[in-house]
Amino acid sequence: MFGKFLLTVAVIAIIWFGFRHLTRVAELKRRQPPPPPEPAQAVFGIEAETLVECRACGTWQPAGSAKSCGRSDCPY
Repeated sequence: MFGKFLLTVAVIAIIWFGFRHLTRVAELKRRQPPPPPEPAQAVFGIEAETLVECRACGTWQPAGSAKSCGRSDCPY
């Protein structure tokens, strides 16, 4: 009789401490900040491109291949 009681208490203790452990692990995962996104990720197979604004006319052009907009005060 005493053996059955000890076995029941042991099973309940194992379940209780296992539940506490799993809850703690889930809480630590929830508190962890998500990893930062990688720069210039390809979305739908298209790479992101850095653009610069023309100070003269306000148009946006690719940074590596900016061309003159035709105005005399264009920096490109």
